[in-house]
Amino acid sequence: MVHHAALHGIRIVECAQDMAAPYAAMLLAEQGGDVIKVEPSGGDRARPLPGFAVWNRSKRSVVADLTTAAGREGLQTLCASADVFISDWFPEHPELNYESLARSNARLIHCWMPPYGSRGDAAHSPALDDLVAARSSLMANQWANRDGPVFLTIPIASYGAALLAAGAVCAALVERTTSGHGQQVEVSWLAGALAMQTGTAIEHPALQRVMTLAPDPLGPIPVYRLFEASDGWLFIACGNPTFWNKLCLVLERPEMVSDPRFDGAPWAVAPAYWADLKSLVQGIIATRPRDEWLRLLTDADIPCAPVCARGDFIDDPQVAHLAMRHVVDDPHLGRSIQMGVPVTLHGNPGAIRCPAPELSHEPSAISFERIREEFAPATSDKRRVTSAGPLAGMLVLDFTNYIAGPFAGMALALAGADVIKVETPQGDPFRVFGFGFYGWNQSKRGLVLDLSKPAARDVVYDLVCKADALVENLRPGATRRLGIDYETLARLNPRLVYGSLTGFGSSGPRGHEPGFDPLLQARSGLMAAQGGHGHDPVFLACAVCDYGGGLLCAYGVMAALFARQRTGRGQLVETSLAQAAMAVQSGEMIFYNGRPDMENGGPDLIGYHPLRRLYRCADGWIFVSNESENGGRESRSVFGSAITIAKAVREAFDGPTAAALAEAFAPRERREVLAELGAAGIAAAPALTIAELFGDPLVSANDLIYATSVPQWGEFRQTGALVKYAATPVAIRPAPRLGQHTMEILRDVLGYPPQRIDALRRAGAVTTKGG
Repeated sequence: MVHHAALHGIRIVECAQDMAAPYAAMLLAEQGGDVIKVEPSGGDRARPLPGFAVWNRSKRSVVADLTTAAGREGLQTLCASADVFISDWFPEHPELNYESLARSNARLIHCWMPPYGSRGDAAHSPALDDLVAARSSLMANQWANRDGPVFLTIPIASYGAALLAAGAVCAALVERTTSGHGQQVEVSWLAGALAMQTGTAIEHPALQRVMTLAPDPLGPIPVYRLFEASDGWLFIACGNPTFWNKLCLVLERPEMVSDPRFDGAPWAVAPAYWADLKSLVQGIIATRPRDEWLRLLTDADIPCAPVCARGDFIDDPQVAHLAMRHVVDDPHLGRSIQMGVPVTLHGNPGAIRCPAPELSHEPSAISFERIREEFAPATSDKRRVTSAGPLAGMLVLDFTNYIAGPFAGMALALAGADVIKVETPQGDPFRVFGFGFYGWNQSKRGLVLDLSKPAARDVVYDLVCKADALVENLRPGATRRLGIDYETLARLNPRLVYGSLTGFGSSGPRGHEPGFDPLLQARSGLMAAQGGHGHDPVFLACAVCDYGGGLLCAYGVMAALFARQRTGRGQLVETSLAQAAMAVQSGEMIFYNGRPDMENGGPDLIGYHPLRRLYRCADGWIFVSNESENGGRESRSVFGSAITIAKAVREAFDGPTAAALAEAFAPRERREVLAELGAAGIAAAPALTIAELFGDPLVSANDLIYATSVPQWGEFRQTGALVKYAATPVAIRPAPRLGQHTMEILRDVLGYPPQRIDALRRAGAVTTKGG
């Protein structure tokens, strides 16, 4: 039997530039979608970038000039017969509004990706990832040796938006199969930036105090950080008391376990003693070579990793085992090595179908006519509006802990699924992080089961028989020991979609190793790239591998749910933090002759040149981003100084132009500086802190914040509905207390009578104290 890819037959029109929307379309293409990229006559602005070859693989291309009636008619023709339309611009012509397009094709799903959201005074600001990163607090949250924000070398906002959007499109396709109607789905780059920091984008005084403690770019937590051995750097992820006890033995300092200064290690050491513990451990690590420490730590099962370069990672045997190292013959770059498909649907595997297309030079009308003949027209009828989320009615079991796995479940919950978080009586180990837990487990229900008890396993099996999907992030082998592996559960429910998120995959040379975000930051070259050549590596405060892994897993599950609607079969979906580490560096994780240097970060990085860097004003920081040399040597006047664009972008970040601007900006308020830059036609944005983010009118206008109250903390605000489903909006709930909904689930979902619930409680199989 031939198993087509999950999105086989789905017709997608992408009319967008830069990275976020094209990358989302590529992810959909490589799960089977037929993507036609519509470009202006000069091509996508991103064509000169190395990443273009990755973000636009597996597509066809056609040229359309939307300033002409013929070009607009061509795009309308494509959308009239498409399933999905992806765009990132505000339509200047009424016939290109979603409402107009939907009149011809009511089944059309429009994934709209405006950089700053669709509302607010700043919504039409220049489409630059740098400015979104500044405004979303990504820069301000990065640890540094100085006060102030740090420029990040990868476009995290765009990566987050792309992964978020790919899942959102699949969720909308699932809903359309039932309702028969399309809808508009909004995923801004700003929402993508917030999606990559849901555990820290929280407003509460207690959290703000913690976030300002010891902002060390090697890692603020004393034994969860970078260390320099005698011949190189490594990361030690000592993240629980068991690892701490083992680490003290490996370091040959068993007395540290009883040292009163280090009570509560590894996470709860009093901040007054952080420097003491860091200095002590660093002094020991510096005495031996890195490979020796890696061997000792690995033998003791303490998570660790060397700091490597991107080129090392693409050649890692585990990367090859995961089919994440692909040779692609690109028409412009020649032989290139790129990442593979970052999520595997075992029943409907995806594939790279072709290199990025060349810019078509044939007349648009001929191209559109040919494509029109390939597409059958879609049925048109009227949309019915509901308000329960596109995955309403889907039951998902969540057997995850820490960040990446819970975030996958949260992404499904925020698409409307009923997600039940199954925890041990001790709870998710990351409940200790308080607010972080609320940022990774929004909108779920909580159930406590002791899976060491046979009666608890029976409860799981009863739930599995009712479930649509399950997500887990246990180490390979653990699910089999617990009796919740895919093979066992698929026999109970062949329609079950089973999402597995591991550190390095379920097999292969590193398949047995534990995986944590910083270990993959270290191995994948991200820390070295942010640190720059010849400098110390940098631990990114934004857990991009965790968040990327969670979004990839959720996307894979959503795609598999859509495939199930057509085949009736569930399947195993696998991804890993190793694959996520490549997915959030897809534009940098490409190698070919003539590849530019993309590992050029630096200590406390402030920017690359005078017109792409951070500046301090009297009341805060801003980021200036003007990469274009269009206009040749045109001069711009800023506070009386003439700036020649072509010259400035070739100067050093601390050269004479930068010094003049820094001097002019320092005594002035940020609002005045931004207004002056705007008048001069130079793009800039405030570099907001978390506290400022929650007061930003742009964030408020786009309804990206959710206010709630919980018994432990009282009132606080956090990220809200980051994907806007116009016809199926989702209601949000705070993360559950431990066991909060146990009784409710046993009674209402499983229909257990009181006598059985009492028997389960007496057997210690369930805990109902929270419910």
